[in-house]
Amino acid sequence: MTKITSAATKKTPKQARARARVDAILTATEQLLVAEGPNGLTTTAIARAADIPVGSVYQYFADRDDILEQLYHAAYDHVIGQVADHLETLSGPMDLKTIIHGLLTTFWQEARAHTTFRPLTRWANSSHSLWEVTPGVHSSLDDLIARVLEKAGVSVAEARQLAVMKTVSTTVSILVDQAIEEQDEILAEQLIDELAHLVSSYLS
Repeated sequence: MTKITSAATKKTPKQARARARVDAILTATEQLLVAEGPNGLTTTAIARAADIPVGSVYQYFADRDDILEQLYHAAYDHVIGQVADHLETLSGPMDLKTIIHGLLTTFWQEARAHTTFRPLTRWANSSHSLWEVTPGVHSSLDDLIARVLEKAGVSVAEARQLAVMKTVSTTVSILVDQAIEEQDEILAEQLIDELAHLVSSYLS
């Protein structure tokens, strides 16, 4: 989970041909990520896979990392959107741990099912500092946690709200990545269970 800010693209595509080139660049990058991972990924390789001149890549993106950041934010927004949709389906009285466990499980499953989420997360975690990849206040994760508390009827004293939200967002951000990367599904589920217990006990 992240708060890194994507660099602005050099040129906003407006015409259909330009938008098609940007789409081709993003699609080619995703395909290379799945096949080879982020190591060794270059703009030259991306241009070759997209069947466009390498100069065209630099028309729309500052560099390789600019492309990866755009893809990372898109993947993250998709996954967190699925979690938010799951939250909207919950009805009736539910305890905090049940809600949190359900949301963490949804995030874990959606992230693992997403084609490029894991390689993009590995790239983000290896190329940015912990501070850069940890969601801050007013992030989509922060907003989601606030909605969970509201749905569970849990209130936090105003004097503690900022510190509590930063603590929970950071804890969830770091530990859920461990569950996503864990190859042993039973252990991954146990990590989700422990994280849900940890967060719900802290917030109760």
